[in-house]
Amino acid sequence: MKIRTVLYLMFGAVIVIVLSILYVTNQGILDSQLILSRGIRIPVWFALLLASGVSMLVPLLFGVLRDLRRMLGDLTARRQARSRQEAEERYLRGVESMLNGREEKALEHFDAALQIDPNHFDALIKGGEVLRALRRHGEAIEYHRRAARVKENDLYPLYSLVSDYEESGALDNAKAVLNRIIELNPRRSLAAYRKYRALCISGGEWEKAWEIQQSIEKQLVELGRSSKSEKKHHLGIRYMLAQRLQEQGKTREAIGILRRLLGMEPSFVPVRLALGKALIALHQPEEAVEVWEKGYEATGHPVFLTTIEDHYLSLEQPRRAIEALKSAIWKSQKDIIPRFFLGKLYYRLEMIDEALQQFSQMKGRVTYFPALHYHLAKIMERQGHLHEALKELELVLRQAEVLKVEYACATCSRKYPAWTDYCDRCGEWNSVVVDFQEERPIEELGISSAPVYTSETGEA
Repeated sequence: MKIRTVLYLMFGAVIVIVLSILYVTNQGILDSQLILSRGIRIPVWFALLLASGVSMLVPLLFGVLRDLRRMLGDLTARRQARSRQEAEERYLRGVESMLNGREEKALEHFDAALQIDPNHFDALIKGGEVLRALRRHGEAIEYHRRAARVKENDLYPLYSLVSDYEESGALDNAKAVLNRIIELNPRRSLAAYRKYRALCISGGEWEKAWEIQQSIEKQLVELGRSSKSEKKHHLGIRYMLAQRLQEQGKTREAIGILRRLLGMEPSFVPVRLALGKALIALHQPEEAVEVWEKGYEATGHPVFLTTIEDHYLSLEQPRRAIEALKSAIWKSQKDIIPRFFLGKLYYRLEMIDEALQQFSQMKGRVTYFPALHYHLAKIMERQGHLHEALKELELVLRQAEVLKVEYACATCSRKYPAWTDYCDRCGEWNSVVVDFQEERPIEELGISSAPVYTSETGEA
């Protein structure tokens, strides 16, 4: 027998002895009757015994109920744990199916997980992504709304909703969700601001895009971070605002913006072009040409040459166009591009010999320039040198049959038939350049030229 049991028995025995002594010494009092109501009487000792029993029974009953509740809670927790485990297993199978490209099967697993646990956050997120990939946008939106309700302070389902709305074409709803994200965390919402800006740019909402751009730059300053990464958007959006002002007839205001942008980035080609055109609109052609000439000197971009050429030809001043292109050749360290445009201008003006002279000086200096060989072929044909013309045309065919100057985005390599200020594939301004490859000296390639030995000395 355990010592604790012995102690309990001894304590009980002591209680019995004490109660017996009290009963013997107070028998008269304990045997007296307590009147509860008419006809109902009980002895005092029974009332005391009853009160003691009740006082002992109440905590005993509460203890039993507590233990029963705890047992039921444990049973429920174990059942929920098994359900969560089963739901997690179905979710993981869904992720595996996603990785294997089996979207329909993945959706079955995610739905099964949600039947077990309707608030399974990850299954709601991934299920919505699968539905979006299957272009079932309405269902994807509902999944991500449910996920947002499960975790109200989590931004991930809100960003997923933005993608759902964007792909479904509901851009206003996407912007509303982005506003909600910004409201939830206004000081840590750069991603939301940038997404909002992208939507505004795609919709041509330049005033709103500029407002958001200012918010982004302000937030970067508050975070102590550099805003250099935002410079291209600052320039591009302000440039588009200036274009809008120009369209509205507010030319002087547009020029003010363009000059400030030019001070920020002298090599921004669209700004220089737009500034020149704005000056033309104010009847300041000489200042416009000067802006374009400085633009070519600063960037080497041939669009300035074609712009100057077209400007003078529209005024029926071909000699000034020739002089401008000659000046560009003299000022250029690498004269291939201005020389080609001068030759093309000569050809355009029926000055065939002068055109041939310019084009001939370029041969052997470039490895890819189909337009050059095309113009040479046309000149040879007009001069009656058909054999040489055919040779040049063969070069054109070998170089992708391009019969005019090509342009390409320096960022994403998308090709354009004519120069444009904005690449609609990668969203970059000032990135479209003429597409050609110049033959590089072996020194620039890091290869030393081979030594030349004489037969007399055997030395270089």
